[in-house]
Amino acid sequence: MSDRKQSLLVIEEIVGKNPKTVDKETKREFWKLVRQIKRSPDPDPDEVVIATRVRNLLFSELRGREFPLGPCVGVLFLPGLLMTYWYLRLLSVPLELATILVWTSSDWWLFLRRLGCVMGATFFFYPFGRLIAGKWSGIKIEAMCKGMYSEPALKIDYESFLLAEPPKRKWFFFIGGAWTVITCLILGIPGWFIAGDVSGILAGLFLGLSEWLAIISGTTKKVGGEMAHYNREKKIENSWKKKLAQIQSASD
Repeated sequence: MSDRKQSLLVIEEIVGKNPKTVDKETKREFWKLVRQIKRSPDPDPDEVVIATRVRNLLFSELRGREFPLGPCVGVLFLPGLLMTYWYLRLLSVPLELATILVWTSSDWWLFLRRLGCVMGATFFFYPFGRLIAGKWSGIKIEAMCKGMYSEPALKIDYESFLLAEPPKRKWFFFIGGAWTVITCLILGIPGWFIAGDVSGILAGLFLGLSEWLAIISGTTKKVGGEMAHYNREKKIENSWKKKLAQIQSASD
């Protein structure tokens, strides 16, 4: 039995007793081992299974209750459509961008309502980005859960996640993050052509700028959202590529 597998089994025993009382050092060691698995060109299936069990225990303690994926996706889709409908209805009320310097309070209220509808639609359609990314990458989605900021989020099937190659994991998070920008622009671009509205485009530019800044900063902290995950997986991908090159060099 490998040292890493033995360490994972020890951690699983500790976490299994009471996930609430797991100390920071144990968690730190666990995630260190997970990163090692991710960098491996040929992950050990047994290690992946053990790591998945441990992660699921920690995840349930952190995020709480999980919900069936299918029904929840349908439930989220309806308010997203409703927000889209309200936005399109609000476009029928005239609001000239050229007169922004003399907008009245009712004009600004109309603009904020449009912006709120765009952001609301983005909020409810957000999980669909991960569904699309998962379909492309082969990373499965298990259930609906509460996100970091109590937003609707999707729980990843961790076994399929660890077995996916680093480039797939990297782009999985990038697509999930970029989907928020895409959603804003899907509404904002027609809004501009229909009524000269800039709320959707501004929302998309703001989210796009935030994600671009997260990428160029290289942050892997939670505040960076999906792009922090992207940055982390990109670093892991670089190590993975080096190991692949070493293996190929040794075989030549």
